[in-house]
Amino acid sequence: MDYKRIHYIDWLRVLAILLLFPFHTWRVYNFNDPFYVKSAQTSIVLNYVIGFIDRWHMPLLFVLAGMSTFLALGKRGTGRFALERVKRLLVPFVFGFFVLIPPQTWYGARFNSGYTGSFWQYISSGAFLSVDMVEKTGTDYYGGMGFGHLWFILYLFLFSILVLPLVAFARTERGAGATRRVARFLSNPVTWLVPAFLIWFTEGLPDPVDKSFFMYLTFFLLGFAIVSDDKFAEAAERHRWWALGTGLIVTSVHVATTGWRDGLPDPSWALMAVNLAGMLGTWCVIVGVLGAGRRYLDRSSRALAYNAESSYPVYLLHQTVIVGIAFYLVQVPLAWPLQWFLLLVVAVAVTFALYEMVRRASVLRFCFGMRPKVVPVPAPVEVPAESPPAEPASEPTP
Repeated sequence: MDYKRIHYIDWLRVLAILLLFPFHTWRVYNFNDPFYVKSAQTSIVLNYVIGFIDRWHMPLLFVLAGMSTFLALGKRGTGRFALERVKRLLVPFVFGFFVLIPPQTWYGARFNSGYTGSFWQYISSGAFLSVDMVEKTGTDYYGGMGFGHLWFILYLFLFSILVLPLVAFARTERGAGATRRVARFLSNPVTWLVPAFLIWFTEGLPDPVDKSFFMYLTFFLLGFAIVSDDKFAEAAERHRWWALGTGLIVTSVHVATTGWRDGLPDPSWALMAVNLAGMLGTWCVIVGVLGAGRRYLDRSSRALAYNAESSYPVYLLHQTVIVGIAFYLVQVPLAWPLQWFLLLVVAVAVTFALYEMVRRASVLRFCFGMRPKVVPVPAPVEVPAESPPAEPASEPTP
């Protein structure tokens, strides 16, 4: 495998992160679904839109993370890789837990639980670390201790540590051959039922944190394997349109029939079949997106350079910004589509403005998991050799 940088992976990650802006702003307006801040005006249509995106969006991000993890092995050993994961994932998680999540849960406590204390009182009293409301409601939307959107960062860190033995194995000749064989096996569309089955099976495993830990680990491992050989990427590009079309149709039907599926006996063969079909749809969407990305996005640009560096801090910042703005905006008497559009535009502008501050400060770059800012080294100035003494000037002419 050639360990060159694969630009379409960066592009797809950037686009997936940007999709979080409409996704999380829609959470303020979808029907009967708790969030830190909810508008009095809601739309049930948004439930289906959010449900559709949710089926493949986070799985895609974990697949891309697994692919990036494999590619990182060509540049560093396991020890250096683990240290980098601490800097890039654990440090931002801890920073975000104490700095970015408390404002969200404070607004949630004010909006949903009637909390009247100031933000300083919320912090200084330790209320942001309380588990009472979380145990009662099962979420931090009502205040108290929570991880918010940082669960994704925590999972990436845990997955990176858990797969260290696999990372070490993949660096060996035998391990590299094994991962290539998996990638080639999955390059055949007939075998796409295998990842669908694995995803379905791991989703049903006991989940200690109610966030589909083992299912997302499966997506991460699939990404790790499929990038090890170009055969999979070539097949994904070749089959991109029918894979994407099939996946989008199956996923849409799966989301639209949620009520019917919930009425099926559990366990039953019928429920297993429809859920397995849903997972196959999810995998087909991911394959189609990867194939389209390889075909149309595998090129560098100044826009990619900027957005690739910004995507991680933007992920960390975006939901805190959305919740803070939404708390005040939902009180403005406007129709919800206009409210939502204003929320989206202002949230994007504020998030990127904050990112511009972050990327200019070395301490903040470290807290947000960014690499140190590269200071350009000035090119050496060539000093011309000393000229020989000039001949004496002739007598000036009159």
